[in-house]
This record gives sequence, structure tokens and C-alpha cells, in this order.
Amino acid sequence: YRLSPPPATFRHEKLKAEVRLPAARRFVHEQRLNEVFEGAESDVGIVVQGGLYNNLLRALRLAGLADDFGSSRIPILALNVVYPLVPEEITAFCAGKRAVLVIEEGQPEFIEQDIATLLRRADVQTRLHGKDLLQMAGEYGAEVLVRGIVALLAQHAPQVDTSGGKRWLEAAEATRQRAAGL
Repeated sequence: YRLSPPPATFRHEKLKAEVRLPAARRFVHEQRLNEVFEGAESDVGIVVQGGLYNNLLRALRLAGLADDFGSSRIPILALNVVYPLVPEEITAFCAGKRAVLVIEEGQPEFIEQDIATLLRRADVQTRLHGKDLLQMAGEYGAEVLVRGIVALLAQHAPQVDTSGGKRWLEAAEATRQRAAGL
């Protein structure tokens, strides 16, 4: 095969950065492909890959932070499009919040790193969490998410009652212990 080395690719890269990427961001924004779900606890928020949104709602429900109809007390930005990120959507969601939890499966934490860069460039000082409160690899089921949400709220919104989530985690652990015969 043939590889086109620079400088032959410079024009293509310039078009991608100056024309295609901005057009893609405009399209994502104008078509409202990403969704914001408001919540009463405006000091914190959650940014989630769109495919994990239902798992997140289940975890919030189990923790007593959402109702059966999907209304969450914690604001959520659901990224139905994870590339390209739309800087204005990210900064608007994070601005004014003490902390945001980024939920993305897989490693490394590409979305979390991109969001961190966007926030710093925009001088938005919201504390960003992700893989520091969630496991690095593996599936993000309800138990993993409840643990991360409880940890986020303990650090940045201690006024929020997370006792429901803690009780659910204890019950899950007790069930696991019984099943293992311990």
C-alpha cells in the first residue's frame, strides 16, 4: 500500500480542522443530538455516554435520586454523540457546578480528558471526576454507578441524602456474601 506522508496530507488536515470539524459540531448542536436533563441539585452534574443513560437512570433510581419516570435530582448531559464534543454544550453544562462526574466505559478515559481540556481552555473551574470514582475497566452496571454517584455527592454535595444508595449497596454486598456461602 501507499502511505501519503506530510506535507501531502497537510491540506487535508487543515480542511478537517477548519471546515469539517466545525461543521460537524454545528450539526450536533443544531440538531440537538445531545440532551440536557435538568435536576434540582444544580451544584453537581453527570455527563454520560448516551448508551449508558438507561443504566445511569436505574442507578439514580436505586439510590433514591430519580423517580420511576426518569426524572433525576442530579442534572445530566447525555452525550448521544461523543465525537466531536461540542465545547459550548460542555462548558454551558459545567459552568457554575462544583463538580461533574463523567461516565464512560472503556479506557483510557478519552471523553473525560477531552472535557478536562475544554473546561481549562474556557477557564471553567468545575472539578471533574470520572475514573477516579469509577472503575477503570469493565461494564458500568448499577452497582458501579451507584458507588460513583454516592462518592461524588459525599465529596461535593453532602447535603444530598444518599442513604438509599448506601443501603442498596449494602444489600447487594450481603446478597453476594450469601451466594458465596460466607
